[in-house]
Amino acid sequence: MLAPATKPAITEPKPEETADKTEAGETKPEEIAEEAAPEEKAEEKTAEEVEAEKLAAKAEAERAEAEKEAARLEAEEKAKKLIEEEEKRKRAVKEAKIYDFEIEHIKTEDCLRCHISQYSRIVDNGGKHLKVVCTACHRVFHAYNPRKANYEEIMPKCVWCHDDPHGKERVVLRCLNCHTDPHQPVESVPDPATLEQNCKICHEDIGALLEENPTKHTQQECSSCHSKKHGRIPDCSECHESHSPKMELKTPDCLSCHPVHTPLKISYPVTQSKELCVGCHDKPYKDLDERITKHSALTCAKCHPQHGKLMACQDCHGKFVHDPRIHQQFKSCGECHNIAHKLDK
Repeated sequence: MLAPATKPAITEPKPEETADKTEAGETKPEEIAEEAAPEEKAEEKTAEEVEAEKLAAKAEAERAEAEKEAARLEAEEKAKKLIEEEEKRKRAVKEAKIYDFEIEHIKTEDCLRCHISQYSRIVDNGGKHLKVVCTACHRVFHAYNPRKANYEEIMPKCVWCHDDPHGKERVVLRCLNCHTDPHQPVESVPDPATLEQNCKICHEDIGALLEENPTKHTQQECSSCHSKKHGRIPDCSECHESHSPKMELKTPDCLSCHPVHTPLKISYPVTQSKELCVGCHDKPYKDLDERITKHSALTCAKCHPQHGKLMACQDCHGKFVHDPRIHQQFKSCGECHNIAHKLDK
């Protein structure tokens, strides 16, 4: 018989050997346990974070699903209301008497909902037509038929309101030849150059003034001043230069002396500035400026109230300024005092 196997003997390290190993730098069992502990804790923290993320994702998914469900329910509710309203409308149409209402006469605001262009023109440039309702002129509307060619028949007639305002001549009875757009009757008059021969028909008084008071203006065509657009008032500087280097040429100043269609019929207020007169009358102005007297402070119009006319000295100074014997000897003031612009004291 075989002898039973014998277990190898386990020999425990001696205390001296353990101490030697520790001193030699080998790790103690207790230190190994302490080093492993933080790693286990780190693994446990990561697991918590993963769990939290799962819960957050689940909550987000549930929220999105809830929003989707709410949107679906809202859409269903809207669709349901629309269906109900449509069914209600159909029942109302079925039950109603469609033509059971009072017919109201068409109003201007009804016309302008469609005729926007006409509305804009009459509001901007309608003149007196701005006070007229559409149906006062358009008594028949929406009745044009190309097959009948009835445009002339249904269009308003100027004579319904206007009784030959420009006279009886045939040329001015064709209103639309000049007033091409009744919605802006004055603004639509074409370039006056195309109407030159007919200006006097409407502006007869102006034509008479120009012919009775011939000047260089009489020689001009109407459209040479009133160009581009009917009713345009030109600026005097388009043709003329200022009389005076001391004055800027401005149309209101020109017209204060020169009526435009009778420019040589000069008139002015007594307050008219001397600087305007100097353009033509530079010597009197210079004399008054060089020899200062009481006359120097006066406006030209004070002594010349009418252009080209000279008032007498006595009109301001009275009949006898000096002893009557002096006036008997010297018949004229200028014999002693020279001229009014350059007095000898």
